[in-house]
Amino acid sequence: MTTVDIPEVGPAARTFGIEDVPVSKGDSRTLRMALTQTYIPVPGTTDQVVLVSGGSPVLNLAEAFHDIFDAVTGTFRFV
Repeated sequence: MTTVDIPEVGPAARTFGIEDVPVSKGDSRTLRMALTQTYIPVPGTTDQVVLVSGGSPVLNLAEAFHDIFDAVTGTFRFV
């Protein structure tokens, strides 16, 4: 887990990597995915976060997708 700073929002926790995700409940098959998850604390609370998540099955572009997910998350704002 790493900490990132989102402009106009503040620090947030982020995880990223390659994971095997179940295809569906009760199905033993999995799909290998590049995943990025950012946990953004909700201002004025101590127990709530917003989860911004991105995933792609195109593993040879995992680093590029991580950059795209980072850019999208960087536009997040509380209104």
